Amino acid sequence: MKEKVKKAFEFLEQFTNYERALRYPYDGWAMNLERVRAVLEEVGSPEKKLRVIHIAGTKGKGSTARMLQSILSRAGYKTGLFTSPHLISVNERITIDHQMISELELAEVIWELKPGVEKLKNKKELGELTYFELITACAFTYFFKQQVDFAVMEVGLGGRYDATNVCQPALVIITTIGYDHTDILGSDLAQIAREKAMIIKPGVRVIMAPQPEPARQVIISRAEQVKAELYPLEDFYSWRLEKISPEKMEFTLEGKAKKLELETKMLGRHQMINAGLSVLASELLSQQGWKISESVLAEGLSEANLSGRFHQLEFAGKKLVLDGAHNPESAQSLVETLGLVYPKKKWNFIVGLSQDKNPEGFFAPLKPRAQRIVVCNTGISRSARFEKIAPVLEDFSGEVIFEPRLKKAFRILSRGGGDDDIIIITGSFYLVGEALKWLRESGIKIQIP
Repeated sequence: MKEKVKKAFEFLEQFTNYERALRYPYDGWAMNLERVRAVLEEVGSPEKKLRVIHIAGTKGKGSTARMLQSILSRAGYKTGLFTSPHLISVNERITIDHQMISELELAEVIWELKPGVEKLKNKKELGELTYFELITACAFTYFFKQQVDFAVMEVGLGGRYDATNVCQPALVIITTIGYDHTDILGSDLAQIAREKAMIIKPGVRVIMAPQPEPARQVIISRAEQVKAELYPLEDFYSWRLEKISPEKMEFTLEGKAKKLELETKMLGRHQMINAGLSVLASELLSQQGWKISESVLAEGLSEANLSGRFHQLEFAGKKLVLDGAHNPESAQSLVETLGLVYPKKKWNFIVGLSQDKNPEGFFAPLKPRAQRIVVCNTGISRSARFEKIAPVLEDFSGEVIFEPRLKKAFRILSRGGGDDDIIIITGSFYLVGEALKWLRESGIKIQIP
C-alpha cells in the first residue's frame, strides 16, 4: 500500500508545477481547459455533475471559501473544498467537511485518472498536462466519488484559463480585486478583473465584493453580457467591527431586514467582507431550499479557520504571526490587523517575496511600524533576489538584515528583545509553509487545514 501511494505521488510530481517556476505562462496553450476536460471525460466528466460554488479574486478567496465550507458543513451538508497553494502537504488542497483527503485516497484518484492522462500523449495539439491541472482533476473526481452536496472551488490564478473553470457553477463569488500577478494578468485593474470575471457563466448568480471602480465596471459588464444575476455585497449588507482580540473578532452585519451579530477566529477588517460574502451566498442558497438558519451561520463562522492567515503561535518564548500576505493590498491588511490586535507590541518581520511581486508596494505599509526586517528566501526558485529588495529598504529607519535561511533569521530576531516583541513571517505562502513545517518538526502542534 505504501508503495502504491509513493508511486502515485511520484507520478503527480513529474508534471510541471508553474506555481514554483520562475515564470508562469498564462494563455490557452499553457493552461488548456480542453485537456483538463479530456482527462475528466475518461472518468465520466464529474465536473459537470457537481454543485460547484466557484470563487475568484485577488484577496480573500481562501478565507471566503473556508468560511462558506464551515457554514455549509455546520448546516449538515457534505461540502468539499479545493484551495491552493498548500502549505505543507498537497492533501491540504482537497478537503471534505474540514477533513483532508488521505494519502491513500489521493493516490487512488490519481491512478483512476492516469489512463486519461496517458491518452493525452496522443493529442499533441492539447499540450502537456500541468501539476495544477491534475490536482484540480483529482478534486473534481474525489468530490463526485464522495457525493458531496457542494464543491467549493477556489481559482488558482486568474480565472479564464484556470483549470477550475471547466465547471458549470451553481454560484460564483468574486472577492476583492487588486494588483497581483501583473506580469501575467495585466498591468491595470480592468485587465486583471477581466480575466477573473471569465468564470461568470450564462445565467449564474454572482456575488461581488466591493471593488475598485475599474474592476467593478468590468464585472458588471461581464454579468450583463452573459445575463448573469449580480449581487453586490454592499447592496445587501454593511459591516461594523465591534471588538477584536488575539483570539477572535466580533462584528455586525446589518441588512435591510436583519442584523447579524457574529464572531470569527479569522482576524482583520477585510475578514468582515469575506464573512459577508459567505453569508450572502448562504442566503441565496437558502432561497433555493437549502436549510441554513441564522444560528448555523453564526456557528459556522465562529468555527472557521485557515492556516497561514494571521496564524498565531508561540515558539521559543516568542509570539509568532504567520501570514501569507504577498501583495501591497494584503500587506496593508496585515499591518492594519496587527495594529488592531497588537498595537503596543514591537513588530519584527521576516519577509520572503517572489520575483514577480512588487517589493516597493509590499514594504511601504511595513516600514513605518517595523522595528527590524529580515529579508529571507521563500524556499522556491523564484524567490526575489536581495539586490532587488535592498533599494526599497534604504529609507527604512530600523535594522535591515539579509539572511536567506529561515531558521537563522528567526534566531537573529529571537536574540534580545522583550515580552513586547512579536515576530511576523510573511511575504509568501511558501515561506509560511516552510515555517509551519519547521515548527511542526520542532514539536509545535500545528493544525492544518
